[in-house]
Amino acid sequence: MYTGTGRRQTSAAPTSLASTATTSVTTATAVSEYIAVPIATLRPDSQLDCALYLEGECEGQEKLYRGAHLPLEYEQLQNLAKQGRTKVLVRSEEYGQYQAYLRDNLSEVLDDESIPLARRFAALDTVLRGVLSESFAAGDNDATVDACRRLSVQVADLVSRDDAMETDLLAVMQHDYYTFTHSANVSYYCTMLAARLGVEDPDELQQITAGALMHDLGKLEIPDSILTKPGRLSDEEFAIIRRHPTTGFRQLCRRDDLSHGQLMMVYQHHERMDGGGYPTRMVGDEIHPWARICAVADVYEALTSNRPYRKALSREVTLEIMLRDSGTAFDQDCLKAWVECLTQ
Repeated sequence: MYTGTGRRQTSAAPTSLASTATTSVTTATAVSEYIAVPIATLRPDSQLDCALYLEGECEGQEKLYRGAHLPLEYEQLQNLAKQGRTKVLVRSEEYGQYQAYLRDNLSEVLDDESIPLARRFAALDTVLRGVLSESFAAGDNDATVDACRRLSVQVADLVSRDDAMETDLLAVMQHDYYTFTHSANVSYYCTMLAARLGVEDPDELQQITAGALMHDLGKLEIPDSILTKPGRLSDEEFAIIRRHPTTGFRQLCRRDDLSHGQLMMVYQHHERMDGGGYPTRMVGDEIHPWARICAVADVYEALTSNRPYRKALSREVTLEIMLRDSGTAFDQDCLKAWVECLTQ
């Protein structure tokens, strides 16, 4: 049986967590003390408060391209493109300045049809994970809900586009053990799956996206020593894990700015169709349709991401495991549609 962290209740050897970002996509990639950022996210006539560097032929040969606080000129960006460069470097200690710059210019980046969709998605992912990281760490539910609702509009608009290829989007996603990364990925998956199931109303899609971003708020009350424990969970630790849907629901249930469906995504995403889930052992249609979507996305994301207690499973192995529980743990239609998302 899988717990809320996507682990079995058996011991597993701890594994190192190598970065899953690659230089072939536009996600942030560590290069020595530098981090690569996509040139496509730099806007002409804007000011970036950190210096930019170019890669040399060998590591350690990075060259200063432009200093901090200087305006970015259109001709400079064009010249970089003519050289075949797709990324520049910023120092790791200045990456926060780049993230702030990207937040300020995100709408312009997302609206630029000349930028490949996967690169725009990577920019959105960078901003979303940064915002969730900050709001989760602050423990401010008001700020978290506001950020989730605000960013869900951009996520739903981009991910549900007719020309959005699931394989392209999946290729640029991060897969680490942080709760904010898990929440971001589950929101992408829920949006993809809802669109595949025929949800076309923009407001409904945005609500599903935002609900998925908030689905694990209750986990923030669980000590990291339990969430990232490399070995077998004790019965007491497993009981603490199982409380997080109820904890999250209690944190949000008195708000008047969240829908019933969103609250059920928080409360019911670990329920099973056969009644064997938690926290209340709901059965079949007692589980909200949005929570059934979230259940599929949540388990898939957990199993395909690195964890301190195991390595990520492949897509093929994960789907094989999940299909064994079609109709028992998972809604058959939801799981069938998710398989189609990943294989067609």
